[in-house]
Amino acid sequence: MKIRLAEYQRELLRKGREFGILMMLWRRQGGKTTTFAWQALRWMLENPGTLVTFSTCSLALGSEMTERETQLLTGIISTIREGVGAAGRVESNADGLDWYDIADLYQHNRLEVSLFHDRTTRSRTKIIAARYETARGYSGYVLLDEVGFIRDFKSFYEAIEPVFSRNPDYRLWMATTPPEDDSHYSYELTAYPPGMEFVPDARGTWYENESGMPVHRVSADDAELAGVHLYDPRTRQPVAPAQHRVKALDKVAWDRNYGLVFTQGGVSAVPLVALHQAQLLGKELGCVFAEDELPPDWTANLDPGAETAVGADPATTEKEKSNPFGVAVTQLVDGSYIARLLFRFRSGDPAKCKAILREIVEACRPRCLAIDATSERFWAAEVRDELGALTHVELIVNSERTEYLGESMTMKTYLGNLAVNAIEDRQAALPPDKAVKDDFRLVRRFKGGFDNMLDSAGHHGDVFDGWKNSIHGLLVPVGECEAEAVAVGNPSSAALPGRPERMHDTPPPDDGTDSGGLIA
Repeated sequence: MKIRLAEYQRELLRKGREFGILMMLWRRQGGKTTTFAWQALRWMLENPGTLVTFSTCSLALGSEMTERETQLLTGIISTIREGVGAAGRVESNADGLDWYDIADLYQHNRLEVSLFHDRTTRSRTKIIAARYETARGYSGYVLLDEVGFIRDFKSFYEAIEPVFSRNPDYRLWMATTPPEDDSHYSYELTAYPPGMEFVPDARGTWYENESGMPVHRVSADDAELAGVHLYDPRTRQPVAPAQHRVKALDKVAWDRNYGLVFTQGGVSAVPLVALHQAQLLGKELGCVFAEDELPPDWTANLDPGAETAVGADPATTEKEKSNPFGVAVTQLVDGSYIARLLFRFRSGDPAKCKAILREIVEACRPRCLAIDATSERFWAAEVRDELGALTHVELIVNSERTEYLGESMTMKTYLGNLAVNAIEDRQAALPPDKAVKDDFRLVRRFKGGFDNMLDSAGHHGDVFDGWKNSIHGLLVPVGECEAEAVAVGNPSSAALPGRPERMHDTPPPDDGTDSGGLIA
């Protein structure tokens, strides 16, 4: 064999045989594609008649490919041919073609290389573009390269997963470097356990993501120990990774591409690593997530000496893909916001929604019930009137403005920042359920504020919104309850004298400024 592999490449090929599925988190230009080509060859040699589907997003899709880009494709074929040497016959339908004809084969999913075992048996590697609509219809071994740059990778993964699942001998290998957008699904598949530290190793480092998938990590420091160097941009002499970073124009991009740092500040408002830390603490503290029905013993873990607030993000609908009603019961303990209960449900019965809130309030006796009244203004006012004797009820209108440290902003932006900052500053504990993580990751930064994405099930960051409202309920001034005589007569819709902060009993007219994103 003519191919020379670095130590971390040999480690992957050696240990990777144990796993049906794995992810490679490797530095840019670390040899991912060459390693995949070598692995495709091994599968073809060991399994006569098999099909290997090699999908790459290394190339510009949907636009005309250049001659340089097609060199990657011919390089895959050359690697397989060189690996076989004189031991077998390798043919490709790209042999003898000009680069633009090779590009056409790739764009139309017809590019392949064949290894002939005898006159009647051959194995194939089919090289296809990484597109959702082309991912179906194949079976066999699967290699997905540069998955961090596949648009809507979650849907693509769902389409490609059945390709290898029909036979226990099949395998699915994926590779990427961290994408710029930290809401990309590959971030979740490559996220390492909170608090994990990496020591440079020429073999790379293995760990498992939260779903148990093996991940092989190779940073620039690991590759340097294995003899795969970085080079000075001017002198082109080998330099240590730390020196290479000093001369990098974009340090954030260097950290992502070579240091494999999970850079925060992408589209998703809630950083993934910080969210994992909050859920890890929530697991230690027994925080609970529930859906549709309240757990029978959810109050058992409440701290009787801590201040408690309930936050609600109402949606009085019950269609399968409509927004659910999100509720949070949060306690303030040593400066941290502990989400003892995060709960969501769907109901088209406003009376039932009120009854659930009453049950929660009566069970935990919070200092405040903070309700998003942006879309459900009349219903929220009714809840305030009915539950006001049990606790202070604060109505929140997302489009209204508030001032914080001299800066004017909408309530939606203010409360969103409160919640995200609590998570980033390690002052939050959240239930460890995947549903909570998925819900919080739907929240996006948008034009200096926040917006919530809608997933295929109708979830809309509703639990996050309930939790941020509960934080507001812990911070808003409540004051002492007072009783005083009032004149008997026609009820007035005006605020009580001396209580200008109270909302009118009759909600203001809908002026079209609803930014809550809820479905009434």
